Amino acid sequence: MHSSNKKSFRFNYIIDREFQFRFLFHFFVLFVLGVLSSLVVLYWLNQMKYEGGAVFKLRQDPMQVYYKVEGEDGKSEKFIPREVFLPDYDHKLDRYSIQFTAVAILSTIYLFLILVFSIFKSHKMAGPIHNIKMNLQRLANGENTYPIRTRKGDEFQELVDALNLVIEKRIVQDKKNN
Repeated sequence: MHSSNKKSFRFNYIIDREFQFRFLFHFFVLFVLGVLSSLVVLYWLNQMKYEGGAVFKLRQDPMQVYYKVEGEDGKSEKFIPREVFLPDYDHKLDRYSIQFTAVAILSTIYLFLILVFSIFKSHKMAGPIHNIKMNLQRLANGENTYPIRTRKGDEFQELVDALNLVIEKRIVQDKKNN
């Protein structure tokens, strides 16, 4: 580390291009899938048939209405009773409330998926970092060290390979000294 009191600013944020772009690509794909699924649900909601831009629940108690019909002679009029179920305007559901509920539910599902994805992705990074840290501590304490092992699909493979070279050289050097 340099002993300058000046603050250093980092202008190059892309350090390991392959790793950083792969990492960003995974979250970008997850984001695009979430947006597309939200758009599909909203499109489906907008294609539903709405009466006057709103959906209403029907009342459970029928109302009796009368409608006019012509009599059998063609000159007289008759009123015939009919039961109809009218909308219950106390339970109005407009498009905004329906879409807001859908977006809230989709956002919750989307956040859950991001959480699960982040846990698995960070596990592929945290495992190698933990192994590297433990081996570097052993190396600093002068203890016996072993090559760092990683699983298929773990991140930081190049770093692990470089540190394994250092560890192998240390093991060979210790054998020569003994």
